[in-house]
Parts: sequence; C-alpha cells; structure tokens
Amino acid sequence: MARSKASDTASAPAEVTSIQELLDGLELTEIRTYLLHAERGSFETDDEARIAVSVNHEGQVLELRCKLTASTGDSELAVDRSAVFALQRPMMIPPSVMSEFAERVGVMTVYPYVREGVFSVASSLGVAPPVMGLLRAGSIKLTAVPEVLSESGS
Repeated sequence: MARSKASDTASAPAEVTSIQELLDGLELTEIRTYLLHAERGSFETDDEARIAVSVNHEGQVLELRCKLTASTGDSELAVDRSAVFALQRPMMIPPSVMSEFAERVGVMTVYPYVREGVFSVASSLGVAPPVMGLLRAGSIKLTAVPEVLSESGS
C-alpha cells in the first residue's frame, strides 16, 4: 500500500530555523544529577574550574549536561548535572541552532544547579567552597570533541 506525500510530510519533524523557534517549542522538565564528588587531599589549585558540556537530542527530549571540576588545594570537587527539556513536537535541530541554544540558554539554565552542587559537596566535606563567579551568556563556546580511537587493533 503506497503512502501519500501528505502523510510523509505530516510525520516528518520540522526543521527549526532559529533559536527563538526552538525556545517557543520546549519546556524545562527536570534537573538531573549524575555525579556529586568531593575528595579531601592535596591537589594543585586550579585558577579556574573546568567545564565540559554535552547535548543529547532524542525524540522529543533535549538534554544539556554540564560537568564542572574544581581543585581548591585541599580538595577535588566535581558535579555533573543536566537540564532536561521536553519538546512540544519532534524537531530537527541544525548544529548552528543547537550550539547557540547550548551556549546561550542551556548552560545558563543548568549552571546555578552545578554551582550549588559544588558548594554543597565542599560544605559536606568541611572545606571552603571555591567562589564561582557569574557565568555570562555566550561565555561558554562549544567545541567538537575529538573522537577517541578504538584500541582494539586498527
């Protein structure tokens, strides 16, 4: 039985053309915690915290994950949390729109929760938490992560 072109068009996800269009079609539904880590010891003090950001888009779920690691001299602290967004409908999100969303909206959404987690684990350990400044929109720039080559032989 042949499918009509109209039904193919109706079932295909629409491509988002701007960050505003993406924002109009999503809602924050959850903050997930993947890691809360605090370790007391002697560590080199970092001048700045290290932040890793990843984005996962599957179906009608968009998740932006942020892992922050900081060393204070007497502790190593790490927090990995994500902001989970529900899309109102299936969407194809081009890389340029996804990057802009991650850099300007996604990171800004999850960062306060990550910063609170760092403060909390440091306090639980009994060490002074690092002072983490404000994160300004656009201050995080995404870069491609190089693929890790398999060690299985080739």
